[in-house]
Amino acid sequence: MQPKPFTTYFTSFDTYESCPQQFLWRYGWGGIDLGRGPGKGREKPTKKSEHDKFLGTTIQAVIEWMYNEEIWKDPLNLLKRMEERLDVAWNKEFPRHHFSFTGLFPSPSVDELRRVCLEGIRGFLKTMKANHLLGPYARAEVDMLGYVNKGTPIGGKADLIIRREDSGVTLYDGKNSKTKGKYTNPDQLRWYALCFYLKFGRLPDHLAFIYYRYPYGTPIEGSDQVESGLDVVPFTKADIRGLAERAVDARKGMNEEKFEATPKPIYCKWCDWETVCCERQAQKQSRARKCPDSMKVLDEVSGYVDL
Repeated sequence: MQPKPFTTYFTSFDTYESCPQQFLWRYGWGGIDLGRGPGKGREKPTKKSEHDKFLGTTIQAVIEWMYNEEIWKDPLNLLKRMEERLDVAWNKEFPRHHFSFTGLFPSPSVDELRRVCLEGIRGFLKTMKANHLLGPYARAEVDMLGYVNKGTPIGGKADLIIRREDSGVTLYDGKNSKTKGKYTNPDQLRWYALCFYLKFGRLPDHLAFIYYRYPYGTPIEGSDQVESGLDVVPFTKADIRGLAERAVDARKGMNEEKFEATPKPIYCKWCDWETVCCERQAQKQSRARKCPDSMKVLDEVSGYVDL
C-alpha cells in the first residue's frame, strides 16, 4: 500500500522509536484497520485524566498571546492583562480535555488547577524579566516544516523563538513538569533545531527549556543558589545530523509497516494501551514468575512504577 501522507513531529517520532506498536495504535497507518476503520488508531480501553496536558496547554496559550500580540509593550499592565487572558484560554481548553477527579491518580481540584495556571503565568514573567526573553524577533508557537530527504517530511512547533543581537537565536520549549528534568527529553529541542535548519538554512545558537513551576528565583534545594528559570540544552552539528538520520530510519520503518511491540516499563507506563498489549502483559507475567512474592505486588500498580 502507498505510504500514508504523514509529517513526522517529535512526539510521533519519539513514540515510534520507543515502541512502533504504540505509534501504530496511537496514530494509525495506511490501510491497517485496528477496529475503527483503515488508517485510524486503536480505541483506548480507558480514558486517563488529561489535567497535566491541560495545564501546560493553557499556560502556553496565554504566553503565546502575550508574545504574538506584543502585549509585552504594555509592561505596567502586563501581569493583569495576562491573568485576564487566562479566562479566555481556560474556557477554550477546559472542554477539550478529559478530567478524572477520582481514582488512583486523580486530577487536582478545579481551584488547584486554576492556582497552578496563575502561578505558571506569574513565574514565567519572572523568568522572562531575569533572562531578557525579548528581542527584535520574539514569536511563540512557530511552525517549522521541512524535508530531511524527499521521503521524510518533518515538522516542529517551537513554543518560543527569540533573536537578539547579543545572544543570537534561541529556541525554547515550555514545561509544566512537577519534577524538573525528569520527564523532559533534550532531543525534543534538538529536533526543533533540525527543523529550524531545514527551514532557515542555519542552526540556532542556543536551546533551552523553560520550567513554569521552577521560575527564576526559586530556591534550589540543598544549595544557596536559585533557579534561573531555564535549563540550557547543549547540542552539536553531529547531534543534529544523527537525529536527521534517525528520522529517516523511523520513516522507513513506518513505510515498511514495521510495527512490532517493544515493551519497556519506562515507556509502557505512559501508554494508553498497556492493559491490552499482549507483549507487555506477557512481560509482566514473566517478571512475576521470576520475582519473589514481595515484588509481585508492584506489577499490580499498572503504568506508574518504573522498574
